[in-house]
Amino acid sequence: MDLDPRARELLTGPNIGNLGYHGLDGYPKVLPVWFRLAGDEIQVASPPGAYKCRALRADPRAVLTVSTPVAPYHVVSVSGLARVDVFPEPERIEFVRAVAEHYLGAEGGRRYVDGWIKGGHPGPGDLIRIPMERVRYTNVSGE
Repeated sequence: MDLDPRARELLTGPNIGNLGYHGLDGYPKVLPVWFRLAGDEIQVASPPGAYKCRALRADPRAVLTVSTPVAPYHVVSVSGLARVDVFPEPERIEFVRAVAEHYLGAEGGRRYVDGWIKGGHPGPGDLIRIPMERVRYTNVSGE
């Protein structure tokens, strides 16, 4: 996909994403997530059987938005039909390590993963994949 460089910058920077989907109760849900851009898709790791994964398996329509925290605001939204795959343990640990280092730096990421492993979180999980079917970039100047 030929992605606007400003949108790519938002999607590859250490910005928190907001994942939107339809809940199992039919109401929209939005939750902050760490994510990575991999090729033409957004990827989000999840514990096995998490609510968001169950909901996305039932209704795969999803959107991820990212914005800058100060004006002028830059916003990108990516929407597509999500797929939730089983994420084997070795790949899941490496994904979490890479994403944690992306958001927290090398040392902070290492500490996060060490605590995550000690907390009993490794094992297989789920990987949410959102293909970039629609991408919209907006610059809101506030003027």
